[in-house]
Amino acid sequence: MRIVVFGGTGDVGKIIVEKLVSKNRQVVVLTRQQKEATENIHYFSGNVLVYESVNSCINEGDCVIISLGFNNSALDTMSKGTKNIIDAMVKKNCLRLICLSSYGAGESWNYLPEEFRATVMNTPILKAAFHDHGLQEEFIKASKLDWTIVRPTEIVNEPETKAFTKNEATDHSAYKISKYDVAQFIIDELETKTFNMQVVMITS
Repeated sequence: MRIVVFGGTGDVGKIIVEKLVSKNRQVVVLTRQQKEATENIHYFSGNVLVYESVNSCINEGDCVIISLGFNNSALDTMSKGTKNIIDAMVKKNCLRLICLSSYGAGESWNYLPEEFRATVMNTPILKAAFHDHGLQEEFIKASKLDWTIVRPTEIVNEPETKAFTKNEATDHSAYKISKYDVAQFIIDELETKTFNMQVVMITS
């Protein structure tokens, strides 16, 4: 079984790829810059905003991980890219999809601190990013795929802890999580399907 990672050269995406390779999994990555393949990684040169690029790197039965980041030059990168991915998955009879979103997308917006929400609303790039994540999630929920949406709180560049909570927070929660923990959670979910057809928040 191959795993196609969209956003596989990004901050979290490249860790996902590295962890998958360490488990001897075959990984496919769509990248805008040509990269030489390795024993376990096959790179496709293309753009997630172009359906033909997305369709070309998905084969029947592949599992897909979306770890797309926000792009200032295309404010709909995550939602439009995800729509292309879903369409290609349906065409190729693929079912399993895990998407890295963000805490604050969709209905979780109402649970963000009021001060932070005000900051987002007054910062055009942040506002656009949360909006695009919301659209991205709507496309996924409307699909007939076996999906999981992962909403981490603030992702930080700290060592992996393997000590974080899922769908709950305590008085001691820091509302941040290591990018390594996020990557590992996504890989674990790919194998266990614990949160299939669910949205899950993760935080430390």
